[in-house]
Amino acid sequence: MSDYLNELEVFWDEFAEEYEAIQQESTFPIAEDLRGFLLEENILPCQTFLDLAGGTGRYLTAIQQYVEKYDLVDISEEMLKLAGDKAGKNVQLIKQDQETFLRQNKHSYDITFSAMNPVLQTKAAFQNFCQASRDWCLILRVVKDEDQLFSPYEEKNPDLLLNERYKEFLAALDIPYHTKKFSYTKSEKVSREFFQEYFAEDFSPTELAEITEGTFGGAQQKNNQQFLTFELIYFQVPKAYNENDF
Repeated sequence: MSDYLNELEVFWDEFAEEYEAIQQESTFPIAEDLRGFLLEENILPCQTFLDLAGGTGRYLTAIQQYVEKYDLVDISEEMLKLAGDKAGKNVQLIKQDQETFLRQNKHSYDITFSAMNPVLQTKAAFQNFCQASRDWCLILRVVKDEDQLFSPYEEKNPDLLLNERYKEFLAALDIPYHTKKFSYTKSEKVSREFFQEYFAEDFSPTELAEITEGTFGGAQQKNNQQFLTFELIYFQVPKAYNENDF
């Protein structure tokens, strides 16, 4: 394994428990909503399902009962241990890096699925992901993550644009695709003190005082509304592409 992959494995191993805690605290029912949509579209149930870079199995509990054989692949042993607590008898947990796994498993699954995959970045990786399927490919990412108080002063995450890159890949390959968005909102109270602490290292005291005054006025706390949108790209891999490996 390369130094890069070793570093990646160590990072996710160390982050696994915190990552799982974040997932458990989330109030957005994306896994259940995704399952409902896939059932409505008759994409589920299926025989074989690949959850690539599946992490601690956020989508595992919602989907595994509609799949005969569910393979969850991740590079992190610690992530897989946490996923194992949710896995039924039809689930196989596979510790392997993405590139190696996809190279060895062409046309192996009825559905290939990946959500928020941090290493699905290049056209080559995208094609390898598609080639693992013999029917459906599903890619899920957050495309909007904004709130009223903090977002105006933060840099936009470039990963929010990755779905647009995937669409360009699909257009270049002349593969038609569909999209489905799942949007959520929530509100919480934010104190003036917390807001100032959050940005303390990003702005000078004078700048921060001006920003805080503009945001809170004379109030000590303010309601903050968050807007989160997931977008699913879903498409069937044409048989011609499967036969010729793109």
